[in-house]
Amino acid sequence: MYKIVRASDATIRQIADNKTASNLITKEITPEISLATTRATDYYEKETSGYNRIYFVLEGQMELIIDGVAQFLSVGDACFISKDTAYEMKGTFNAVTVNQPAFGS
Repeated sequence: MYKIVRASDATIRQIADNKTASNLITKEITPEISLATTRATDYYEKETSGYNRIYFVLEGQMELIIDGVAQFLSVGDACFISKDTAYEMKGTFNAVTVNQPAFGS
């Protein structure tokens, strides 16, 4: 099985006034993994991940604060965050976001 998803087929999800996600590979395609691009401007979020998650920065800079330690991700940098990890996210960036299992599952 395979599925090609064109950028024009992405579902745009408004997460906040200054953060959107373009959902490409979704739970409707496979419940095992999802893929989106996430664009944020002067964004701040504090959450506990409900999924195993990978961020890969395409543009800008993302700051992740985990266990009180700030890490700065720039273009080409990636981070894996395991499920149930509390973290803070800050910055202006465009990033690929991968969730396992698929977001919303």
